[in-house]
Parts: sequence; C-alpha cells; structure tokens
Amino acid sequence: MAEWPSGRLLAERPVVPADPPVDDPNPRGNSRGGRGVVVAGDAIVIANYHTLEVCDRDLKVTGTFSHGNLAGIHEIMRRGERLLVASTAVNAAAEVPLEAVLGAVAAAGMPPAPAAVRFWWPTEEPAVCERLGVPATSYPHKQADNRLRYLELHNRGQAGHLHLNAVDADGEQVYALLNKPGAILRLSGPGSMEVVLRHPLLEGAHNLEFVGPGRAWVVGTRSGLLLECDLVGGTVRPLIDLAATPFAREVARGGGEPRTWSWLRWLQRERAPMAAEPAARPLFWRGLAVNADWIFVGTSPAAILGFDRRSFAYQGVVRFGANVREIVHGIAIAA
Repeated sequence: MAEWPSGRLLAERPVVPADPPVDDPNPRGNSRGGRGVVVAGDAIVIANYHTLEVCDRDLKVTGTFSHGNLAGIHEIMRRGERLLVASTAVNAAAEVPLEAVLGAVAAAGMPPAPAAVRFWWPTEEPAVCERLGVPATSYPHKQADNRLRYLELHNRGQAGHLHLNAVDADGEQVYALLNKPGAILRLSGPGSMEVVLRHPLLEGAHNLEFVGPGRAWVVGTRSGLLLECDLVGGTVRPLIDLAATPFAREVARGGGEPRTWSWLRWLQRERAPMAAEPAARPLFWRGLAVNADWIFVGTSPAAILGFDRRSFAYQGVVRFGANVREIVHGIAIAA
C-alpha cells in the first residue's frame, strides 16, 4: 500500500497462494503475486491465484475465501454487495456475495459457510464461440476442485481459450473482457450471452471499468492507450496515450537508475532463457483504478501513473522498483 503522490510505502507483504500450495510449471511464476484488489470498508480484499484474501489496513490477512472453480484469478471488481471475479484459467466469470468473503473474518479463520457463487461459462455457449471463431469448450468437472488443474502454459494457447481477464457490471448487466479475441461480452441481462464489441485494440488488453451507462474504460496493454469503449455505438477511442508520458519515454530509452530497465540490455542478458519461456517486457500496461478526481494506471517495471480525471493530464508516477519482471496487476483507491 502506497501514498499518492509521495510514493511512501504504508504497508507491504508477499502474496502467495498457500491453500492449496501451487507447484508452478512456469519458471516466471504464472501463479505468483497479487491479482485484483478491492476496498470494502476497513477491509482490503486481495486476489491470489485461487483465493480471495481479506486483509486489514496493515495488510494482515484476517480471512480467506476460495472455490473449486476459482483458478488463475485476474481482476476483481466490487459492485454494491457483490464481487465480480475473472477466473481466467477456466474461462469463467464469477459473482460472489461480498458478505460471504468478509464472513471469513467473522469465522475467526474458519472456512465461511457455503455461498451462492454464480458462474458464467462463455466457452460453453455455441453462439458466442461461433461469433468469436473459436471451438466450443466445456468444463465437465465443475463439482471438482479445479484450482490446480489448469496451471500448464499450453492451456492458454489452446484455440478455445478466451483469456477472460476482467469483469464489471453496468447496472444489473454483467460484462467480461476477453483478452485473446479482443472482445467485450455481455454475460447477463436480456436474452443470452452476447458479444457486444470486438476491436483489434482490445486484443491483449486488461481491465474493464464502467464509468457511465454503456461506457467502459479498458487498458490497451499492447497499444499503450487508455481506451473508452462505447458499447451502444460499438466504437473504441483512445483517451490517454500512456506511452507518450515522461515515465514511458524514460523507460523506452533505457533511462533512470539503474539502467537495467533497457530492453536491449535485458535482451542481451536474458536471451538464452527466452527461448524456453515467455519474455517479460517493460511498459506492460495493466491495472486501472478510477474515482471522481483521479485515474491510476499500472505498468512495468512496477509503477503507477496518475492522471487528472477531468483533463486526462499526466500528474506523475510512483515507482516500486526497476525489475522488468515486477508488474503492477490490480489497483484500488483506499481513501
């Protein structure tokens, strides 16, 4: 937890999936670190690979919540008294009652009572798969514990994998961002699931946050743009050129101390392992938090950039390190 704009660290701790522990086949740590994060009163909920950790303001864990179909969690979003969760490894979205998650605290470390967790499975919808041009894929073991079943890297490369990595709600209608095909999918509402928007700028993108009826913001990870998606008009337009900020220009030219940020230097140093594993890279844009005054966007090496909500003007950056492998994931505004 850090203070804006000074960057003063208020609290920190490692986030590691522990129950069950993960033997990760990805040498870069596909399961490591914190994912999405939300604030709920005095509590902070942090997602690890398969569990929602309830913490106090000192980031001390006071309870946990998990489910057999929460695997590869990416972003989480609070809307009212529900948490919307992207269970990316199984191409699913989940809606979890907030009281069930916070109930882990009241249970003094004991597992909370079974909750009515709702799941959506878009790869099992033939019309959705046909629209996206992917084969329909079912998950027949929904009653089993799938939290460690889909760790292998090849699962992400399968033709039917959508990389559903963010979920949010516009009123009562729930939507998901599909990173791989570059689409926004309506999960609930009138009729069946529907692809409401597809655009090349959404391919590889992260985060989905509604800022008004039919209007959602998405972080364009590959383009280096903060995007506004008009789900009614079916358009995508850039709001902020993240790659044009002073911080991004400094990183791109290898500036700053230490100079290990340089892509060329990193490539020369790490080129042997790169053949066997995906490459970490600088300026991997991911992480979004918005309130009435501020927009915060994350990137690598781990940093959070701040922008004025009204003018979209760049206001500065808080840096957390110079290691290109350390990347911001979830961001939440605690005050």
